[in-house]
Amino acid sequence: MVKYTTKSPSLQRFDRETGLWIRYQLKRAGKTHADIAVLAGVERATATRVLTGIRSNVRVYNALCSVLGYSSISDLLAAARRNAA
Repeated sequence: MVKYTTKSPSLQRFDRETGLWIRYQLKRAGKTHADIAVLAGVERATATRVLTGIRSNVRVYNALCSVLGYSSISDLLAAARRNAA
């Protein structure tokens, strides 16, 4: 289970650059939107909407953190900001 340091990151949607970086990391890990959806227990369309920044979903964020090796969504977003710049 992912531990959130603040409530606000779980409510944020990904911006374009963050979404692109996360999709690149998923590709490097050999994972797809469908894999994230299965792990999160949501439909593939929901995972895709989260990864493209259309909506937010805590279960998808938890799955992303688990697959990519981050302890929280805050850590994932911080890494994305560092590496996307």
